[in-house]
Amino acid sequence: MRKLAFLGVLLALSSGGGFGMEVGLFNPYATTGPRISPETLVPTLRKWYLPQTLYYLYGWKGWDYTNYARDLYRRYVDIELEGRRYYDIYGNYITKGWAVYSWTQEHPMDFGSSIIKYRFLRDWFDRLVVSSSSKGEYHTALTIGEGIRTTLTPLTFSKPLFDGLQWDFVSDKYAFTFLASRIDNPGILPSGGESAPAKLSTFANLLGFRGVAQLGDFAKVGLTYVNASLQNSSVPMDKSSLRGVLSGALNAGNVRTLLVRLSDDSPEDGEGGALLFRERIFVDGVEHPEIVRNRLVEGGTRRRGLLEASGDNTVTLIYDIEHDFRPGVEDRITDFREIRRIEVVLVLANDYRVEVSSNMQTNAAGEPVYLLVARAPGNVRDGSNQTVVRFQYGLPTANELGGVTLEVNDFKGFNFKGEYVLNNRYRRFPNQNIRTDQALASDRYEAFYATASQTAYPWFAYGEVFHIDPDYSTSMFIPDAGRIDFENKQHYMYEFVDDNDDQDRYPDWGRRYTGIYSNNIPDREVFPGLDENNDLISDFNENDNLLPDYEEPFLRYDVDPPEFLFGTDMNNNTVIDRFENDDQPDYPYRRGHKGYNVYIGVEITPGSRLMVGHLREEEIASDRRSESTYGLLTLDRDFPREGLEVKFMDFVRSVRDDIPDDLIQWVQPPFSAGMLQEFSDPLVALNTFMNTTYLEVNWNKFFPLRNKFKYEIYHQRGTQAKGKRDRKFFGMINKADYKIQLFRNLSIWPRWKQMYKYEVPTQPWALKRKELSEIFSLLLTYAFTEQLRLESGVEYEIFDNLMRKPQTSPPGFVEDFRKLTLAFQISNTSSYMGYKLTSNAGVRRMERKVGGQKETNTMAFVTVYVGME
Repeated sequence: MRKLAFLGVLLALSSGGGFGMEVGLFNPYATTGPRISPETLVPTLRKWYLPQTLYYLYGWKGWDYTNYARDLYRRYVDIELEGRRYYDIYGNYITKGWAVYSWTQEHPMDFGSSIIKYRFLRDWFDRLVVSSSSKGEYHTALTIGEGIRTTLTPLTFSKPLFDGLQWDFVSDKYAFTFLASRIDNPGILPSGGESAPAKLSTFANLLGFRGVAQLGDFAKVGLTYVNASLQNSSVPMDKSSLRGVLSGALNAGNVRTLLVRLSDDSPEDGEGGALLFRERIFVDGVEHPEIVRNRLVEGGTRRRGLLEASGDNTVTLIYDIEHDFRPGVEDRITDFREIRRIEVVLVLANDYRVEVSSNMQTNAAGEPVYLLVARAPGNVRDGSNQTVVRFQYGLPTANELGGVTLEVNDFKGFNFKGEYVLNNRYRRFPNQNIRTDQALASDRYEAFYATASQTAYPWFAYGEVFHIDPDYSTSMFIPDAGRIDFENKQHYMYEFVDDNDDQDRYPDWGRRYTGIYSNNIPDREVFPGLDENNDLISDFNENDNLLPDYEEPFLRYDVDPPEFLFGTDMNNNTVIDRFENDDQPDYPYRRGHKGYNVYIGVEITPGSRLMVGHLREEEIASDRRSESTYGLLTLDRDFPREGLEVKFMDFVRSVRDDIPDDLIQWVQPPFSAGMLQEFSDPLVALNTFMNTTYLEVNWNKFFPLRNKFKYEIYHQRGTQAKGKRDRKFFGMINKADYKIQLFRNLSIWPRWKQMYKYEVPTQPWALKRKELSEIFSLLLTYAFTEQLRLESGVEYEIFDNLMRKPQTSPPGFVEDFRKLTLAFQISNTSSYMGYKLTSNAGVRRMERKVGGQKETNTMAFVTVYVGME
């Protein structure tokens, strides 16, 4: 590409050409504006032909005759014809090229917040650009795009898909991160074509930062701040606030009706709910008893003249502000449309829960949506906690988190990690006649945790303490086209900390995403701990079909059912902790819980440990608690000479736990692709002695022989044991195989697997299980070439239900059966266009005999797989 001539001295052009230019030095990249050209100061009527871009690139003269007989015509393909020049706010030249991303916010201006993502961000950079710089120990990077994996701290901000900008700085002692995003609409970049600027007047901005400083060689201290607030570009910047402002449809009316709902914060006990003694209404600081006198009451019961809401019953107090407000001598207003602030004062007792709504706080259908403003700590039922609850009504405008962290790493064997966060949530009173200085109210909550460990070989100790208020929140309502449906969390809620129990690229719940992720569809395949090979497929269904591998012929030899797994269950809901999935933010501890856990241990031999500890956990908003004393023994020994490996684990605990820990678990019933299913904590550990024992023995001296034993018992104690059974599970798996290479290209592989299960559920009406399976299989492989091989197999299963068959088979009862499976497959592997191509073709037939009846299933298949060499 030829250099541009106008970077140096201008061409001296002949005046006979009918045009003139100034001769001299100039900078074509400076923002000087048009100059006076002395050569053009000629009093003539002839059109001036001033040379432009094509002259400097191709020598094209607009006044000359064109003839392409010798010099053939060429299209304008030079790169200099593309793009445009860009300048910064000071007029400095930036580059000649293309805009990729632009976010501007101007006050006061209607639709003053504008974001545009140009198609080049998608087509050239896959929706992500990074600008970085470094010098010595100092490094900095600005990341802008969609789907950024961003974490500040576990209690403040953690998202697998962050859409916005992130600026990072790091040096030897300091680190800093700044986040910014317009979270209600960060600019939607379609899958094809150009996108128009997303301009808004009412919007929600997110700002966040985290700074970390190294203290000495072992400690780090950090500060974190995250804020999401509603903003209005139509008001001056000095009238905006990080506490948010109401505008658009959120402030397009007046509070005409105020609704206060009282309910039982622990409805499951059916008693001791909210008890109302007195109520007062203040308008702009002046009490208005006429509003209280004329209010309507829905629901509730009368107890000694007092309104009560227990169990599922509720009391709704309906205040007609529009018609019942009467200005008095102390009022400075004359009409309800001038109200700046409404305050409600209630005298309550017992286990109350207070929620509020109004005609301005509705769903898409215009129905009121209640938001929590107060709740009673614990679960008092005798009226001893009588208190005054005072709150100011408003719509949510901001959520703010500020916290501090401290880490100590390996200081003489001591480690510490802790975080403390204050959560401030703000709301403002809606009034269409008041655009700025709207009445502000706030609520404050806290969360903290600390973990510490000490190692002094062979001894070690660990402790943790935590407290997360039940109303601590990392969520924020965000508008869409200026309005909010307070009932639709999926579309109108933004989360600082996502639910992502499987720690993949996508959150587990449905929220409004943008760009390529704008589908509102939650992750429907969530199986924490069950994807150890990280292929995004459950390890119980690696071939991703309609049968779990532990049920599928031939595959089930290596895959055992999930009930044979061993792990800790500290919350006593019968699900191993590392496999749990819920629908809550991924805080390190459960919201609404507080407590501690400590243990001390000793390493008996390398890989073998003994630990004893105590745990106490409480549900802050109720009187539920969990307390357990436990011991955990793990032994892992290898005997290489004998070809023997032994693993032994035992987890014993004494538990009193009435806190429900409900889950949403991944299950795959036979003949299904799998699904998420709600799991309710059976609360089988109200007063229980629990022990889980696991033994695994692998002997490989002559041929592989593997054995697994698991025994688990929940022994019920005390009066609560009446009407319950001791939950028991005993399982045993034995399997052996021996691969025989008959010839260089022919092998046979006999295998045997025995599986025994005995299970007694806690509920007396639940079905007991006592089953024995014997599975024999034989695989034959013949290799024609290194690429082409023939495989055939036969599997025979004998299933015996060792429980006596009832006259009427209850749900889940499996009768004795015999099952024969025959399979034939020919497989070829080759290279094709740089890929490794594998083609399989074959047939599988299954025959199952139950009670003299035969069931058959035949499947023929041809499949082709392509992978990398």
